[in-house]
Amino acid sequence: MKSELFIKYIKLVDKRTSVLDYGSGDSPYKVMLNEYFNEYVAADYQVTNEKHSVRPDIFIDDNQHVNVADQRFSCVVVSEVLEHIYKPHDALQEFKRILEPNGYVIGTVPFFMWEHERPYDFHRYTYFGLKRMFEDNGFEIVKLDYVGDIVGVFTYCFSKLFGVFIKPFRKIKPLFFVLKTIIKIPSLLYYYVVKIKAVKSFFKKYFGEYPFGFVFVLKSKSKN
Repeated sequence: MKSELFIKYIKLVDKRTSVLDYGSGDSPYKVMLNEYFNEYVAADYQVTNEKHSVRPDIFIDDNQHVNVADQRFSCVVVSEVLEHIYKPHDALQEFKRILEPNGYVIGTVPFFMWEHERPYDFHRYTYFGLKRMFEDNGFEIVKLDYVGDIVGVFTYCFSKLFGVFIKPFRKIKPLFFVLKTIIKIPSLLYYYVVKIKAVKSFFKKYFGEYPFGFVFVLKSKSKN
């Protein structure tokens, strides 16, 4: 669901000359971003990128800097990255430096997620923490949306938990396939049920305080 909103919000960007995929990993959004921007540049951390199969165009140093000129990009994409940055304010200041006036930052962060990319997993953000951090660093918040709720988190946990118990049956492929399908049913039901507007609003109102995470769109203030 975060990825759906992420893609939707790309369309809000009215300056599409160049985009920096900050913390690009295996560049999962490269094809899509190339459709919207004239130039795509991937940036990643050298240490963690060794675990990936795709190498970036440039590396991010330990101070969150990238070796590019000021006002180089019209947009920065930072998807599931801020939780891995011990000093996220440094990264946000770098975004301001490399963005054109009125440039955009589009990103996602988790709220519910296991520890990953160890030992480079440092933060889980609340709505209020994100809002203050973005504003303190001089960004206008265009969008800052909750994604998911505790019902969705529960169905996901159900699938992960029972997925452990069916692992011994992996060699019995027909049975394993059936069991794997069964444990995915709650997540699939949730995915389609929340497409109903009334249900989504109800879940958000009463269960939204425990989301999967957040999607945000920021705009850098004019340097004039």
